[in-house]
Amino acid sequence: SDTYLLAYTGPDNDGFISSFTISSNGTSVNEIVQLEHQTSHAEYNSLVQVDSDTYALAHSGPDNDGFITTFTVPSDGSSITKVATIEHNTSDASFNSLIQVDSDTYLLGYTGSGEDGFIATFTISSDGASITEVSELEHQTSKADYNSLEKVDSDTYALAYSGPGIDGFITTFTVPSNGSTITEVATIEHNTSDASFNSMIQVDPDTYVLAYSGTSEDGYIATFTISSNGATITEVDEIEHDTEKGRYNSIVQVDSDTYALAYAGLNSGGFIKTFSFQLDGTLPVELNSFELL
Repeated sequence: SDTYLLAYTGPDNDGFISSFTISSNGTSVNEIVQLEHQTSHAEYNSLVQVDSDTYALAHSGPDNDGFITTFTVPSDGSSITKVATIEHNTSDASFNSLIQVDSDTYLLGYTGSGEDGFIATFTISSDGASITEVSELEHQTSKADYNSLEKVDSDTYALAYSGPGIDGFITTFTVPSNGSTITEVATIEHNTSDASFNSMIQVDPDTYVLAYSGTSEDGYIATFTISSNGATITEVDEIEHDTEKGRYNSIVQVDSDTYALAYAGLNSGGFIKTFSFQLDGTLPVELNSFELL
C-alpha cells in the first residue's frame, strides 16, 4: 500500500531499479534500496508486476538489443534481487510497452530493427525464473515508435504508436490467454501529421484517452471508442491543451472521470494538468495546471 518500484536509466545509460516508500498523504517519499541491474546500457523501460513479489522489466540493453529481466522484491521493498534475463531481440528493441495477458502470459509492443513495429508474447513463471518467448508479429514494416499498449478485454489489445510519416495510429490485436497467436484486427490513422510520446489508458470498457505530442510538438489529448473485439476504433474528441510543447507524456486516472497528465512543456519545463471526461468521451477544457520547478 505504500511501497513503489521504479526502473530507470541512470548515469552512463546504465540500468537501475529502486524501491521507495510513499506515505498515503504524499508528504513523505523515501528511497529504500537501489540495484544497478545493467552496467552498460538499459533504456526504454516498461515494468509490470508478475505476482506478489516478482516483477518483469522490458528494456533495451547492450547494442540496443531487446531484453526482459525479472526481479524479486518483498512487499516492504527492503531488497531487490535480479532473477533471470532473456535477450529476445538481437538487433533493436526500443519504445517498450509491456502488459499482462493472464497469470503467466505477457504482451510486449516495441520498435525493432529499421524502426519496424513488433508485438510479442512471453510466458513468465510466477517466481520469475523462467522467461520464454511464445509468438511474435511484425505489424508495421516501416515505422512504429512511441508505443503505448492497453488491454481492451480478455483477448483484445490496443496499441497506440507513431507510424509512417510520424503519423498517429492505433491498432488492435487479438491474443489468446496462452499467447500462442497474435492477430491484427483493425487500424485507425487518427493524426496525419505528427503523433509521438504516446500515453494511452482505458476510461471505461469501450473508451480510451490518449495523450500525445502532435504538430510542432504541441500537446494533444484525444478520446476513442474501441469495441470489445477490436474491430471498430472511432475517434470521439480531441483538444490541443498546450500550443507550445507537450512531450514525454504520462497520463493516469485520478478518479472516475478525472485524469492527470504529466509532461514536458515549453523549454522542457515540467507540467501537470488535470482533465475530466464526459460519459460520451467528449473532452472539456482542462481543470487545472501546475508547472513544476
